[in-house]
Amino acid sequence: MRTGLPTYDIYGLKVRPGDILGRTKAGSIIEHRALIGFDGEIGHSSGPGDVFRPGALQEVLNDGGVIRVVYPTRSLQETEWRFARANQIIGVPWWNMNCHTTTDFIAGVP
Repeated sequence: MRTGLPTYDIYGLKVRPGDILGRTKAGSIIEHRALIGFDGEIGHSSGPGDVFRPGALQEVLNDGGVIRVVYPTRSLQETEWRFARANQIIGVPWWNMNCHTTTDFIAGVP
């Protein structure tokens, strides 16, 4: 069990700050990913023409779809590390890092 972090319930899915959330819209094969923050905040790159930036959870949930935790965080220290990595890429254009590459970078996935 992960400790030291609050748990949020998103339509029955338990998430914690630092988790990487994936959402796939009905009929789509592309999963959008975002970093879960505190109190409904996220970090994500929403699409072409945008940059990696803070946002609101509702931005990725409005259209419905299937959600899952792609990369769970295991500790408060890992969450802090992920937030520090996310701060390094604020403002990076989608053309350079899409939602998958940003969240892979944040989670430390090679």
